[in-house]
Amino acid sequence: MKKFLIIFCCFITVFAYSVPEKSKKVITFKADIASYQEVKSKNVFKGQGNAYLEIDDYKIYCEEIEIHFFKDRNGDDQIEKALFNKTIRIFNDKEQVQIGGEEAEYYREEKKFVIRNNAFYTDSKEEVAVFGDTIYNYDEEKVTIIQGNSRIYQKDIFAKGAFVKYTKSDKQMSISGFPTVRNQGSEYSARKIIVDVENNTFILQGDLSAEILNNDN
Repeated sequence: MKKFLIIFCCFITVFAYSVPEKSKKVITFKADIASYQEVKSKNVFKGQGNAYLEIDDYKIYCEEIEIHFFKDRNGDDQIEKALFNKTIRIFNDKEQVQIGGEEAEYYREEKKFVIRNNAFYTDSKEEVAVFGDTIYNYDEEKVTIIQGNSRIYQKDIFAKGAFVKYTKSDKQMSISGFPTVRNQGSEYSARKIIVDVENNTFILQGDLSAEILNNDN
């Protein structure tokens, strides 16, 4: 028990020291069991069981966490990346966004998440949910990319395709890779479909095909 407490306290100290003074933010880590090891001259902290990490604008819950550090030019420890496994839930309260899956990586310098295996992305403000094989979330660029078996649910719209690019600046989702969209009983396909999530509308571009429901009175 004493060994665990020493490791845990050292971990918190390194976190506070690893953030530059001019941009210092509180970084919080919790887990049932924590350990430390050096791998190829890099420091790695691991947490298992009810693991939690609060970093930048994100709160991450999962079962397993690995946090990798590197030495900067001053010899100080800086966070390179964090790896997450099992029942992952990532919250950004500022953007009202939730991301999840079973495997995830966070690259701190790029502020990029990569989520795999039952991956999903929800934007509660715009009432949109997206599911796919792999999700790439770029925080600084305000762009989210969903690859493989992508499905979009947005109010009355259901769309799917192989590739989705969500640009948050204009609130549009560009869908390609044999995309289709369903709305109020009608189904449309095109070379590219753009869903305007803010206005709950969509645009069809190239090779349009439609099956439109006509309700006879």
